[in-house]
Amino acid sequence: GLQDTMAANVSAEEILSAVDAVQEEAIDFLKSIVSIDSTLEKGEGEVQGVIYDHLIRVLGAAHAKTNKQSTDDVAVSSKRKRNSNFEMQRIPVQLDKIQDQRGFSPVDWKYDDDQKFDVVARYIGDSDGDDEQHRALLLQGHVDVVPAAESDGWTHPPFSPIVKDGRLYGRGSGDMKAGVVAMIYAVVALRRGGYLPKGSLTLCTVIEEECTGNGALAAPLETLVPMSANARTQTAVIIPEPFPFIVTAQLGVLWFRASVTGKPCHVLQTSAGSNAIEGAYALYSALKALEERYNEPKGNAHPAYRGMDHPVNFNLGKIEGGNWASSVPSSCWFEARVGFFPGMTIEDIKRDVESILHEAATKMELGLEISYRGFHADGAVLLSECMDGKGGVGDDSSQTKEELLQREFVKTIQTCHGLASSSNPGISTASELELRPITCTCDARFYSSLYQDPTKVVVTCLGPEATNIHGVDESVSLKSMRDMTATMALFIRDWCGLVKEND
Repeated sequence: GLQDTMAANVSAEEILSAVDAVQEEAIDFLKSIVSIDSTLEKGEGEVQGVIYDHLIRVLGAAHAKTNKQSTDDVAVSSKRKRNSNFEMQRIPVQLDKIQDQRGFSPVDWKYDDDQKFDVVARYIGDSDGDDEQHRALLLQGHVDVVPAAESDGWTHPPFSPIVKDGRLYGRGSGDMKAGVVAMIYAVVALRRGGYLPKGSLTLCTVIEEECTGNGALAAPLETLVPMSANARTQTAVIIPEPFPFIVTAQLGVLWFRASVTGKPCHVLQTSAGSNAIEGAYALYSALKALEERYNEPKGNAHPAYRGMDHPVNFNLGKIEGGNWASSVPSSCWFEARVGFFPGMTIEDIKRDVESILHEAATKMELGLEISYRGFHADGAVLLSECMDGKGGVGDDSSQTKEELLQREFVKTIQTCHGLASSSNPGISTASELELRPITCTCDARFYSSLYQDPTKVVVTCLGPEATNIHGVDESVSLKSMRDMTATMALFIRDWCGLVKEND
């Protein structure tokens, strides 16, 4: 049975000591999942399987009946007596289900149910009829990592994690397996202390955040948090990406491939327009003018990015061409990443890219084909009320539902973080977290006002401090992983409420 103990009765000290008690176990689990190569090439199935089994073990969760279980069943079950089980589910990422949806990114690889699935642990809290305000929380993180090779200059092999000077080194340690461990162990710490959330709580690990976002797309919010469909539910979403600040906005990202053809010939006959590799560089140089245009006027190109001199970046990420040092290469392809501001559409970006490249190719008498795979990610403002870097201040009466929700969300995070990272238990000594935008993309866009009702759903990213994500010798601070675990555990208390589980 369960007895209601409202959140106020569970002290911060009790929660912090519960978090400290699971820290060693959390670090061991982080080592075990960092040592699994979960790049796109290797596949995410192995690490997702390990996480699925681990959640069943540490949460005492039960397998869901089937993958096909409809959300109606789940919604109905929320009216029944609360039980203490988290319900586990694997959600397969299937092309035919997502390819016509907004936010889909095209791929040229296969989606196979054994490799390509999201993992969900769902707890449906109290719902006393529809008229009561219901609080729900989704903690979401990705398990895929970007490629890494020891030959790039890693001090230790990238998938052999090592702890040194309070940091865990390894590919994906920061981005974002430590965040995933923190969100899981925030819940484990509360469960071990005998507490369950009063509101709904869902943990979800997804695939393909680093290349498409199709993992998050395949697990819509109303599936993850059935109660979010209720008119009176307020749903908070926190993604513990390695940003030790509250994220207010993110850029859009488009990936494309340009295939360039010149005229094959011997070096003796080289003339302008025949060398496809030189042509590829010339085309990319022409594209850089667009990058400059997107950043104008400097520091003032988008209200969420005010004061940032050069937030939008293009990247020439991959290039291949030629077959012989003394032959003029007739073909070359390159893949690039284009960043852009929230409010610009993918179609507009494609039009800009295509018109610049085609015009330049025609001038240079080069053949050009442009194709797309990977990111078609919209830019998104996550916290519209905090674009000025402040947590939204002003008097309550004049505020919209959206403003009030964002303000309460940010204030609650700040309070919890203050308690979690303070050296004196129960007294917040930490400085406030900054509120700022990021110049990349992440899955938070799917929970923003582009896809959800912002009077009911609020989202940010906030996670452990990491260095060299996507680079060599990536690492994460274990102290900050602990502080993030504590922040999320306290946030569950303050947002969802806690109830004590009786033995």
